[in-house]
Amino acid sequence: MLPEQVTRAVMVSETPAITAWAERHRWTVCVDPDNQTLTAETRHPVTDTQVRFQADLTDYPAFPPAWTCRDDQGANPRSAFPLAGTGPMIAGSVFHSNLVICAPWNRLAYSEHSGPHGDWGGPGHWKTAASAYTRAHTLADMLNTLCLHLAVSPGMAS
Repeated sequence: MLPEQVTRAVMVSETPAITAWAERHRWTVCVDPDNQTLTAETRHPVTDTQVRFQADLTDYPAFPPAWTCRDDQGANPRSAFPLAGTGPMIAGSVFHSNLVICAPWNRLAYSEHSGPHGDWGGPGHWKTAASAYTRAHTLADMLNTLCLHLAVSPGMAS
C-alpha cells in the first residue's frame, strides 16, 4: 500500500492541470485529496443527461484509479453508464457493455478487481500495460480520454 500522504501530494500537484482542463471543457470537477477521490460531471452530448465519473484514488499513482459512473444519488446503476461509440479517432470505446471503463488506467478493468483483463500484467503495470490501447498517465489525461469517448457515445445504457 502506498502511504496516503503520497497520494494526497500527487493529487494536489495534479489539481491545477485538472482544474484548467475542466474549465476549458466546461466540466465540473471536485478533487478531494482527504478522501482520495475525484468526481467529474458533464452533460451527455446526445441525451443532455448528467454524466458523473468518480475515481477512487487509493494507492494512486502506484496503481490506477478505480473509475466508475454514478448517478446523482451516488449509486452505480446501468443507466449512469454511457454507451460505446466510435469515430474517426476512436476505433474502440472505453465504455463497455459490462459497465466497466475498460482502459489500463482503470483499476476495475483488471481481473484482480473483477474486470475483463487478466492479460495486462496486473494494475501495478498500468503505465506500460496494453500498449495498443488508450494511454493516460495523469488524471487530466484520463478526463480528456473520457471526454473524447463521451463525444462519440450515442446515448446512455438502459
